[in-house]
Amino acid sequence: MQGGITRDKSTTCAIYLLKLVGVWMSTNSAEERHRRLALSWTFFALFYSTYLNVVDVTHNLDDLSHCIFSITTILCVALSMFKMVILTFRKMEYKEIILYASKNFWNVDYEHEEKKLYTKYQSLCTLWIIAVCSFTKASVLFYACSPISENIGKNKSERELPFKMWVDLPLSETPYYEIVYTIQALCVYQVGAAYMCSDCFLCVLNLHVICQFRMLHWKLSNMWPSVNEQTNMNEYANKCYKTLIICVKKHQSLIEFCNKLENVHTIMLLGHMVVFSLLMCFDTYEVFLAEVPTTTRLIFFFHMVGSYIHIIFLTYSCDGLIEESMNISTSMYSVLWTVLPMNNIGIMIRRNIKFIIMKSLNPCCLTAGGFFPITMRTATALMSSTMSYFSLMRQSSNRVE
Repeated sequence: MQGGITRDKSTTCAIYLLKLVGVWMSTNSAEERHRRLALSWTFFALFYSTYLNVVDVTHNLDDLSHCIFSITTILCVALSMFKMVILTFRKMEYKEIILYASKNFWNVDYEHEEKKLYTKYQSLCTLWIIAVCSFTKASVLFYACSPISENIGKNKSERELPFKMWVDLPLSETPYYEIVYTIQALCVYQVGAAYMCSDCFLCVLNLHVICQFRMLHWKLSNMWPSVNEQTNMNEYANKCYKTLIICVKKHQSLIEFCNKLENVHTIMLLGHMVVFSLLMCFDTYEVFLAEVPTTTRLIFFFHMVGSYIHIIFLTYSCDGLIEESMNISTSMYSVLWTVLPMNNIGIMIRRNIKFIIMKSLNPCCLTAGGFFPITMRTATALMSSTMSYFSLMRQSSNRVE
């Protein structure tokens, strides 16, 4: 056996985001206080951001570009709030998922071939985290920094905030401006973390489950040593049966884990699928058609690219879950079970093989509210819907002009 493998950078980053928004499990009273404080701050940031943008829309109904800017922000905040509410109500199930992953994925002594597979998927998880975090943080950064470029050359009385507040207060004066700006910038950062935390962790878990299915495939393919004339078939069958029982238990635990993932995330995935095309349509409009400042255009550009990467990788990981869980039946049927003697052990091995094949024909998958499974076809369908909405908006704007 090789040395134990601990959490990698991608898992550490995903856990940091969950701790930041207050949905990670606590192990003592101090951590529980910190978790509740972080959760309270997250919901304050979400409600505060929603209030600012709803009021802003009501005061700019005659400006289509600005309304779309605010509505897009409201949709992102509403989706983040939707995810946070679900994670809060399902925190016990989420805790079970975390504990299982920690015990069976991250802190395990793997064999050499299994360690190679694990390292490969670690690299893929790290690549995913770097990509999605980079674009999301860039979008959040431009949200917070766009007023700085807008305020260059203006008087202190004309300074702008990231989100305009329609109140009769001297918010452009020092120190009120600096205080409100800091609060809004921190809220933007917190909303960004809430928007991406659950999906980041889900994709990391999906890739680890795919890796576990591939390890199981390797074990099943290599559990049958070569047979020759001198092989004692009874001892051979006994060794194969012991290994097969371990594989059956592993297969059952992975199926149960996937069911827990489905129970927690299915409604969140449905919400994300519903608003994704609309968000991408608004992002594309702001980038290519709207007359907005460069900083605003960059906000939507990074959000658009990051969201496309997000949906492609999310559907890729869910699609891989289906494929690898079904491949177990192929690897199981291809082993040397035909050479086993027809004694009690041989008959039990054949029954277990039949059981694994039957379970594998019903693949593990994540669905959008139980309506349809998430696959790569889901990504292409969403992108097609986005282009249809964008074409409709472009035609409507041309008619208005």
